[in-house]
Amino acid sequence: MRPEIWHSPVGLTHDAGWELDVRRIVPGPAAETWRRLLDEWLPQWLGVDSVPQMVGAPVHRGGRVRGRVIGCHVGRRVQLRWTPEILDHETVFQVTLQETQAGAAHGDTAGTELTIHQERLLGPAERQGLLEHWQQVLDELITGPGREIGGRPLDLRG
Repeated sequence: MRPEIWHSPVGLTHDAGWELDVRRIVPGPAAETWRRLLDEWLPQWLGVDSVPQMVGAPVHRGGRVRGRVIGCHVGRRVQLRWTPEILDHETVFQVTLQETQAGAAHGDTAGTELTIHQERLLGPAERQGLLEHWQQVLDELITGPGREIGGRPLDLRG
């Protein structure tokens, strides 16, 4: 008797529900990208007042707790438990930065790879909506006028 092999759909994990990953190369060094990520982009993207760099710190929006920092490697990665305003459940949201090199022999910096990872999504439709949202946010970040656009608040209503 042959064992049954179950292939999960793209984005479905065995332990974290549905998940997504979106990666883009952002112009500039990782240190500057980290500063802008915490000071400008994440607060705007997540609809929060600020994102602390201390594990256990709450993430607020107008006095209401919207999440909590569950991991932080300063300059490289921040991970939150976060409840988007349009969802009725908590997700795990992580952003990782990795500096990239264009010409290793010359030491030229090409930019910083920015990766968004989100998990604990409830189904393929929710995953697809968030995947499209984060792809658009990062595309606008890179191609927006003067690369000053950091995205807009999350809206999955279509």
